[in-house]
Amino acid sequence: MKISSYIPLLSLFVVSSLLSPSSCDETTDLINQICRNTADFGFCNNILNRNLISPKTDFVGLTKLTINLALSFANDTDIFIQKSEAAEKDPKLKQLYAGCDSNYQKVVGFMRGAQYDVNRADYKSMVELLQLCSRPVIDCQNALGDIVFEVREKNRRMRVFLTMGLYEGGQL
Repeated sequence: MKISSYIPLLSLFVVSSLLSPSSCDETTDLINQICRNTADFGFCNNILNRNLISPKTDFVGLTKLTINLALSFANDTDIFIQKSEAAEKDPKLKQLYAGCDSNYQKVVGFMRGAQYDVNRADYKSMVELLQLCSRPVIDCQNALGDIVFEVREKNRRMRVFLTMGLYEGGQL
């Protein structure tokens, strides 16, 4: 066959691939949909895109990713608080760190439950556990957020993760 006979077929392929959305575009649209519902679109968008396992990820996959990232972040925050408490010399501040540590241990426990629930597609229970995370995060913010910038920033990001998960769970 001549090369000229392949040109119409190749043209059809190129045009059809340009007209149909790619899986990356679908995932990007889902990420944008989730992140528009948060207080920090940039953080949300960046963290999901940086941690995608596959360029084609559906809503369930994004929800699982969010919960896994939120659990990891809650663990890291609790470790940061524990180290800060251990290094703190001021007894009043040390006590505030201890309260935040206790609060983040609750958050980590709730997030572990949410991770279990999302993996078995029990989104109602996942949402209930995510709702339970809000109070301990707010309590930590009220205790230390105005005193320690790093804690304020970690609490802010944790609230973004919670908003992401709550939105996702409400859509499933």
